[in-house]
Amino acid sequence: METISKEKKAADLPLVTEAEAGRRHLLDEQTMMRMGLMPCKPPVARALVKEGEEILYFDPDKVREAPQGYRYPRQKPQPPKREAPTEPYRLSPRRAATLGYFPRDVLLHMYYEPTEGPVAFYIKKSGERVELFDRATCRRLPLPCTRCGENTRYRAKLCHACYTKELAARRAAGDRRRAAARGMARERVLFFDLEMTGVYDHDEVLSVTVVNGHGETLLDTLTRPQRKKRWRATEKIHGITPDMVKDAPTMAEIAPQLTALFGEADCIVSFGSSTDFFHLARLYRSRAERAALKSKLVDCGTEFAHYIHEHEIELQHLSLSDAMAHFSLPWDGTAHTSAADTNACRLVFEALFPHYYEGEPL
Repeated sequence: METISKEKKAADLPLVTEAEAGRRHLLDEQTMMRMGLMPCKPPVARALVKEGEEILYFDPDKVREAPQGYRYPRQKPQPPKREAPTEPYRLSPRRAATLGYFPRDVLLHMYYEPTEGPVAFYIKKSGERVELFDRATCRRLPLPCTRCGENTRYRAKLCHACYTKELAARRAAGDRRRAAARGMARERVLFFDLEMTGVYDHDEVLSVTVVNGHGETLLDTLTRPQRKKRWRATEKIHGITPDMVKDAPTMAEIAPQLTALFGEADCIVSFGSSTDFFHLARLYRSRAERAALKSKLVDCGTEFAHYIHEHEIELQHLSLSDAMAHFSLPWDGTAHTSAADTNACRLVFEALFPHYYEGEPL
């Protein structure tokens, strides 16, 4: 095999521009180093760059994986690392800042405190010597509150007192919004849930349940996917097997009934509606119809997250099961089925918004 040691003289190689080399997908040595490749044949072209330097280019079809420790022919040997000086040495202020060396007063202004001696210095025009310290060896000082500027930060860049005050204001505003009377008709507020073959947009719907604000079931059916044949991972969660849906209607077949229900609703609630909306939007032909559906959607999961954060309730997850447990609500059916999850979503939503329906006492 011919190797790079037999390469032609650089002057004999055709001269190309860097742009032309890019269009031809030629590889230079720096690119091959990053990709872990080595040339099998001599270079095929060269390009001149500033200061008389040149770049050699190789055919991308004539390279292979470089062995460990391979040294490229034109690769310059790395100079040995210099040990840190034991005594401070003189630098210019600009060079010192590039290296991360700063005077003590500048570091304190940046909330750093030196823990080791100076590593360098510079001389002012007045002749004063300014000692420089390495920021990498400094201790980080506590940062002050961005609002009062006095106390140490506690959370969200605020001190404990400022954070508590801001949180109380956000909590009060959230509680007022959730407690406000909405006057919605129960029969025109719908809750729904979908069970899927997976968690991605390309997955398909396996079951659909829709109930209204009275808790009446308007639609509860399994659906047959058109592309997926197995869904072992999610089958362990919701318990829907391929045999259970083999004779069920498809989403296209129940679309008229489902879109008619949503069309008559004023508000449509689900717990985590982003993925659900993607699958429901497929049932509508026009962009205006999809926009109308989206304007009616309310995400109960997002509302529960706002409530938890505003009241600083410690929860590791913010799932529907967590919400049911927090409000001490009973399950009707088996969790992770569309029927049980739809009714659970309705109970959580009514706990968050106690005066959502018309006629509810304040």
